[in-house]
Amino acid sequence: MSDDRLDALRAMVAKFPEDPRPRFFVAHELVKAGAFAEAVEHYRAYLLLEKGDVGAAWRELGRCLERTGEPQQAADAYRRGIASARENGHAGLASEIEMLLDELTR
Repeated sequence: MSDDRLDALRAMVAKFPEDPRPRFFVAHELVKAGAFAEAVEHYRAYLLLEKGDVGAAWRELGRCLERTGEPQQAADAYRRGIASARENGHAGLASEIEMLLDELTR
């Protein structure tokens, strides 16, 4: 990840604070950089702003929470992701998140 790309995305977040998409993109770049705690903040902000089809974002939030040592919160994110995926007709995504949840809770 280039610092320029991340800086540009952060500038978009600042310019359009009510638009959830820049938050998602920043979080994705932060994950690639291994900055999981900061990515958690942006995924959470994204999920507060975006009310639609958000199963994948819950999955990614759960993964980040696992990496930051928050298994209970990760499990909750996975459960919410499963519910969102099912509500939006994404059986494959729901199954994927269920596997993550199973691995976490073993």
